[in-house]
Order: sequence, then structure tokens, then C-alpha cells
Amino acid sequence: MKDQQSTHLSPLAHSDYQIIEGEPNIFGWNVKSENGASIGKIVDLLFDTQSNAVRYLIIDLSESDMGIGDKKVMLPIGIAHLHTENDEVILPSLHLDQFRALPPYQLDQVNANTEMQVRLVIGSPAALRIEDSIVEYDVRKFYHHHHFDRGRFYARGNGDR
Repeated sequence: MKDQQSTHLSPLAHSDYQIIEGEPNIFGWNVKSENGASIGKIVDLLFDTQSNAVRYLIIDLSESDMGIGDKKVMLPIGIAHLHTENDEVILPSLHLDQFRALPPYQLDQVNANTEMQVRLVIGSPAALRIEDSIVEYDVRKFYHHHHFDRGRFYARGNGDR
């Protein structure tokens, strides 16, 4: 696997990509933990230019309650839940150590290796028991994972935390 293998990802803010009518524009929305602690703000989204699917949320952690400092991270859209009532995004299952371990987001550094690092940091124990390790990056299969299930993101649009 080459570290610089193209992932066909592009930032939404600098593209002609249009958010589908009826879906909220989450730029600037607060990101919170399940218990309401501030994690950061959505500053961009990364979408797959081949499938036109949003793959990652770009979150600025600089104003979080976690004390991590000036850091942006990319997280798969399927691990978050949208709460349109409060214009916020909820990350229900990540811990402080995981945020610290995530690679800092820099657009020119996003490649297959970065995506693998993110997936390994956020992998749940259940998922890790099913998938012993990710040996090879195969773009045809990589996004067929619950971390990239956009339905999970939108499914709990107005639900409780």
C-alpha cells in the first residue's frame, strides 16, 4: 500500500458539491458528546468525488471542553448523529484519548494511510473483534463499513442524546 494513494476526497467548502435539498447545512454546527460536553465545530466536510457521497466531518477542536488545543480532525460521518432541533452533531462513543490519538487534519495529508489511522483509532471493540486488522486499503470496500453509513447520521435527526 502506498501512503499517497488517492482517496478521491475533496473538501465541500471549496467545491461545486451541493447539499441535497432537504438536508441541513451543518457548517458551523456545534459538536457535542452524548452527555452534552463541547467537542468542537463542523468546519468542513470531505466528500468522495467518485460517488458524490460525504465521507468525513471536519471538526475544529480548538474551543472544546477537552483541552486538546488547536487541532482539526476528520471523523467518518456514520459515527455521528445529527440533531436538527438544536443544530448540533452528537458523537456518542468517542473518548478523550481517541481525540488525542487522531491524526491532525490537513487537506494535503489526507491519503489512504490517514484514513486507516482514523479508522483504527475510532474502531469499536466489537468491530475490532470482527475485523482483526485492516491489512490493505481497498477503496472499493473501505467505505462499506458502518463508520461511513450516512443513514446512521441522519436517522436520529431529532432524537434524544
